[in-house]
Amino acid sequence: MRSRLIRVLILLSGLAHVAAAEDGGPRTGYFETETTVVELLGPERAAAMSDLFAADEKLQWKIYVPQNYTPAKPAGVLVYITHSNSWGGSTRSYNDVLDEKNLIWAGVIGAGDKKPMDARMMRALLTPTFLAKSYALDPERLYVGGTSGGAHVAAILATSKPQLFKGGLFIGGALSWKDKVPAGIDYVRQNRFAFLAGSNHPALKQVQSTALAYREAGVEHAKFISMPNVGRKAPTATYIRAAIEHLDGNNDKEADE
Repeated sequence: MRSRLIRVLILLSGLAHVAAAEDGGPRTGYFETETTVVELLGPERAAAMSDLFAADEKLQWKIYVPQNYTPAKPAGVLVYITHSNSWGGSTRSYNDVLDEKNLIWAGVIGAGDKKPMDARMMRALLTPTFLAKSYALDPERLYVGGTSGGAHVAAILATSKPQLFKGGLFIGGALSWKDKVPAGIDYVRQNRFAFLAGSNHPALKQVQSTALAYREAGVEHAKFISMPNVGRKAPTATYIRAAIEHLDGNNDKEADE
C-alpha cells in the first residue's frame, strides 16, 4: 500500500499549475461523474492497483463546483467520505457557502463502511488527481473530511498524509492515534482540523476527546464545534461555514474542550 500511495502523491504534485478543462470550459454546480482507473492513471499505473480495483472498475463522485469558479483563482477541495456507498455528504444548503469560499466538494461514492479500508483510502487519494484534469486547484487548501465511519477514514488520511491534506473536517466521528504517534507529526501540527458533533450525538464525547488529544499533542489548530440540539443530522450551512473558515485560517478561537 505504501508504494501505491507514494505514486499517487507524485501524481498530485503541481496541482496549482493544472489548466482548466477543455471543450468549452469547466463544469460548475452539482453533478455526478465517473471514470475508470485505466482512464485516470493509464494501463501501467492501473495495473499496480489491481489488488484494489479492476481495470474497468468505476470511480465515482458527487461533486459541487462553485458557480463562480475560474481557473485564474484555483479552488480549494474538500474530499469527503461518508459511511454510505451512495451519499456524497453535501446538501444544497451548502452551495452558497462553497461558492463564497471557492471550495469544491468532492463526495467519494463507493467508499462506504463495508468497503475495505485500503480501497476507501485510495478512492479519496485519487480524487484530486481526477479533479486536476479539469480544474485549477490550490494545494494549500486541499482538505479531507467525512461523516461517522467516513470521518475515521478521513482522520487516518489527514494524519498519515499531512503534506498532501492540509486539514480535516470530521463530523460525528474521528480516531485519535493514541500511542501510535504519526510519523509526520510535525506536519500534522502545522495543519488545521475541525471536529463537529451534535450535542445529542452518541459520539459527542468521543469526538470531543479526540479534538482535545490533538491539541494536547501540539496540534494548535484543532477546533471542536458543538452543534446544540443536534443528533445525527447533517450540519447546517452555518456550521459548515464555521468549519471551512477554521480550515482556511479565519476567525481563530480557542476550541471548546
